[in-house]
Amino acid sequence: MIIYFKPLLSVIIIILFNSCSDNNSSVNFIVDDEIVLEINDEKVTAKQFKKMLVGQQKIFRVQNIQELKPEELSWFKNRALDELVKKILLAQEIEKNNITVSQNKLNKVLNQKREGYVEDTLEKTLVLEKISREDWENSIKNTVLTNKLIQEHVNSKVSVSEKQMHEYFDKSDEFHKKEQVRALHIMVESEEEIRKIQKEIRRKQKTFSDLAKEYSLGPEGIQGGDLGYFEAGQMPEEFDDVFKLKINKISDIIRTPYGFHLFKVVGKIQERKMDFEESRSSIKKILLRDLQDKAFQKWFLKLKRNAQIDIKYDVVDKIN
Repeated sequence: MIIYFKPLLSVIIIILFNSCSDNNSSVNFIVDDEIVLEINDEKVTAKQFKKMLVGQQKIFRVQNIQELKPEELSWFKNRALDELVKKILLAQEIEKNNITVSQNKLNKVLNQKREGYVEDTLEKTLVLEKISREDWENSIKNTVLTNKLIQEHVNSKVSVSEKQMHEYFDKSDEFHKKEQVRALHIMVESEEEIRKIQKEIRRKQKTFSDLAKEYSLGPEGIQGGDLGYFEAGQMPEEFDDVFKLKINKISDIIRTPYGFHLFKVVGKIQERKMDFEESRSSIKKILLRDLQDKAFQKWFLKLKRNAQIDIKYDVVDKIN
């Protein structure tokens, strides 16, 4: 049995090895500098395409593209190709139109981005995402340049008329002012102190406003605890019950991580539909965003149609 088993095992191993080699040979022959596509005579390499694939993996949280079904992998690669074409066409337009950004402006944007991270979390994030500091800064610079290109060649040519805004307002039912409450507020550190204040309120020897000036630790205390008008959702959720109070009624004691609170409701404005002037700014933003999006799609489609794009699908198919 041993004499016959060894040659048979050898044959099986050879067949399996050859089979694996056949399946992966196409992948092994794709080198980083092989051309994947050409856009207006600019050559794009497999390395650039793979980098875009990695970026798309992060966006769609795909752990391993080799585990995707054939139709999913095809969609995924086409998505990466579309993004690569878009990125390169926009970069070519930036160069063609001499779009630049000053170093001072770029430094300001970079500093704003850095301020969004606490202490050394930026460096940790870049290491985790396997992004170099240089690539991070170049990505931000590219975004600034792209935004400037789009502003100059698309957004600046879009405007919203009074007629469009009025038509939108007349058809819309989305512009409402929520119920608003005006309240006086007292905040202290201890339950003992808030109960003492509660007793003084009941004696009616001092007004709520006077007690706020005397005891409240809140910044509005100096103004008699007057918070002005506010809507539900603008204050911590522990204060939601204040909206249930009638005018001149005082809340029960409310405890939060900041201390102990009492509220007195002194005014209410019911929910109502906003008038056109109150809604104007919001309407303009909504319509501008919609028109600018449509204008960009039209502009970019024209840019793409006028471009010479040659995709090497045989090469793309071999990349995993």
